[in-house]
Amino acid sequence: MKAKISILLFTLGLSLGCKKPDKVDVVNDGDYTGLLVVTNSAKSVPNTYPISASLKNGRFSITYKNTGKPTAGSGTYTFNKGLAVFVNEGAYTADFDWNMILNGEYEVLSNATDLTLKKKFKPATSENPAATSYVYLQYEYILKKAN
Repeated sequence: MKAKISILLFTLGLSLGCKKPDKVDVVNDGDYTGLLVVTNSAKSVPNTYPISASLKNGRFSITYKNTGKPTAGSGTYTFNKGLAVFVNEGAYTADFDWNMILNGEYEVLSNATDLTLKKKFKPATSENPAATSYVYLQYEYILKKAN
C-alpha cells in the first residue's frame, strides 16, 4: 500500500513540477505574414489567401495578395481577455465577401511568433433569425511574426 501511495505522490509531484509552455493570448506588435483561410462547409478544400499585416501601437494595416478584393485595409484594434476588436477605416465596394475584411471581433490565440485570429459572429436573435442555409463559413487569419 505504501508503494502505491509513494508512486501516486511521485507521479503527482512530477506532473505538477513539469512546466507547460506558456500561451500568451495577446496581440504582439510587429509585422506578420500568413494566410486568410476561408472554410466553407459545403466545400472540401478551404480557400486560402496570402496576406501581410502590421500591428503596432493599436493600429493595423493589412495587404491581401492575389485576392482580387479587398486588396488592403487599415484601422485600429483593441485587445481584452483573448478577444481582439478590429475597426477597419477603409471604404469598399459591395462586390465581394465583406467578411474577408479584417473588421469586427476575433478570438485570439498567440505566442511569441504565431498569431491566429478567428472571426466571431454575433448569434442570431428572434428579431434577426438565422438564415435557412446550412452552410457554415469560418474566417481565420493564421500569421507568423516576420520580425
